[in-house]
Amino acid sequence: MTDAFIILGMHRSGTSCLTGCLAAYGLNLGNVSTFNQYNQKGNQENHWVFRLNEAILKAHGGSWNQPPSSPLALSAEHQNRLLEVLAKYDQLPKPWGIKDPRMVLTYPLWQPHLPAHQLMGTFRHPLAVAESLLSRDAFPVPLEQGLALWSIYNQRLLETHAKQAFPIINFDEDETAYNQKIASMAEQFGLALNESAPFFEAALRNQSQYGWAECPDALKPLYRQLLDQAI
Repeated sequence: MTDAFIILGMHRSGTSCLTGCLAAYGLNLGNVSTFNQYNQKGNQENHWVFRLNEAILKAHGGSWNQPPSSPLALSAEHQNRLLEVLAKYDQLPKPWGIKDPRMVLTYPLWQPHLPAHQLMGTFRHPLAVAESLLSRDAFPVPLEQGLALWSIYNQRLLETHAKQAFPIINFDEDETAYNQKIASMAEQFGLALNESAPFFEAALRNQSQYGWAECPDALKPLYRQLLDQAI
């Protein structure tokens, strides 16, 4: 039995949408954001999780937008916090889910402490991600830095996928195909729709749609790998 689902993906790549869709199929998220300025239906993140992940990155001289180059390790303090967070999740009806884009970087530290779980991943065209990061008024990220971050996060996503295969969905799919693939994934893992309508709608995408031709040449090999692995 799968007790938990962990959603992996770069910031602004559909992680909130994927998580919201799975919640509509009965995944318990606990106390998460259901509305903010940059996500019409919320980023579906729990503050305990993202604060801990950011603290781990900070302890290694980095942050979500400056991923540490050195290997990550848990301090005793952070391990205790991690176990406390998981104890709170274990009070939820199963299956429960965690979504935080930083988990792409920190998942190896969480993995040994998680119950039986299933990973699910998502990605998006690099220019759409970079433009979305640039457009945020409070924390704009320069376009070139956004593209570099897209590369780092998605390399880590594929490295994790190579070690333990899991479904990866393309957030750039049209609405009908996207919802059909979510439904297929949910059925595969024993989840059943408990709302009258799917969570996803095309309006949740805030950036233009891009194709293969618009992908920067340096990122095309990585983007091709993601497309090849997508369900």
